[in-house]
Amino acid sequence: MRGAWYTEIFMLGSKPGLRLAVSLESAALLPGLGVGETVDLSRLADSVIEGGAEGVMIHLTSDHGLISDDDLARMAAVCGERHRDFCLRVTTAHDHVERARRLKADRIYLGREAKVGQWTSTSLFLKSHIGHIQKVQKTLKDSESALFVTLEPTLEAAEQALRYGLFAVELDMSHLAASLHSLDIDRAFDALSHVLSLGRYLHRHGVEVHLGGGLRPADLVVLARSRSFRQVNIGRRLMPEALNVGLSAAVKTLRERMSGAGIGDDASAERHKRIAERVAGMDDTQLKESLERFCCETLPQLEDPQLYAAERLLALPLARLEALALAANLPASFAGITLIKHLRQTEAPGRSGTPLRRAG
Repeated sequence: MRGAWYTEIFMLGSKPGLRLAVSLESAALLPGLGVGETVDLSRLADSVIEGGAEGVMIHLTSDHGLISDDDLARMAAVCGERHRDFCLRVTTAHDHVERARRLKADRIYLGREAKVGQWTSTSLFLKSHIGHIQKVQKTLKDSESALFVTLEPTLEAAEQALRYGLFAVELDMSHLAASLHSLDIDRAFDALSHVLSLGRYLHRHGVEVHLGGGLRPADLVVLARSRSFRQVNIGRRLMPEALNVGLSAAVKTLRERMSGAGIGDDASAERHKRIAERVAGMDDTQLKESLERFCCETLPQLEDPQLYAAERLLALPLARLEALALAANLPASFAGITLIKHLRQTEAPGRSGTPLRRAG
């Protein structure tokens, strides 16, 4: 399918910033519905749009009857009136796809089913699902809906997508989200490096890349610094803030933070400056001397993910950072981090050989 939406893929350079779509799969549960009670999805959609989101999403699951076509039609009408995207997340089941086609969704995300409260990946394996995907493409051939296939963020999946002519994909971010919120900085660095590299690869080949699956608001700011991604989809992870301040206010705050990613106070030069100021404020030690050299010689060239790793490492207690620099058996997962390599060369040059592999 290559309709008007497809042309947009090749205009990414003229469309700055990362788009935001908010899923109402959890928002619909916010009122704590009792038996026989309902919630007006169109009002929730209006709140999301009021907050600044470019799209509103609903998940179609095998739990038939939870959301009626009338509910979805009203929600679609609100999106149309406000010139925002009406998005549906579906499985390869024919009735799901036919329902999405009938409702004229602007964007359809095709993956495995995830029920409310389920945290497993919803990505499809192309080798075993390509026949199903092609049937869905055929069903949607004469529609205006843009189809996005949800994939694992692996090079193999990316290469298969290109081989099968899939130029619109959503990468499942479940692993990245867990890694970014792990205490293991090396794990976060490795996962972020992989996703950013994969995004650049797909973008160079003309693929429109969306991100979804378990992302938290803070993750979106990190990802919004990249120019390789077109849209991010968030749902249940936004709900804790929505409970505190309201859905519209939560979306507005998130949208503002995303819009400021990579510019102003979040620009690389400003982030470099904050790191240098932190180092300048340290007590005089050999570690400080090594870090000052790092700030002068290496820091000005750093971008994410190396800059992200440096920020997190320098937020550690200095004793912990020094222990990493002096460790005889450093996990191999730290080996690619520029700051660690610099410190090991200056703090413990005799220990800068091949690190051990991380357990597991």
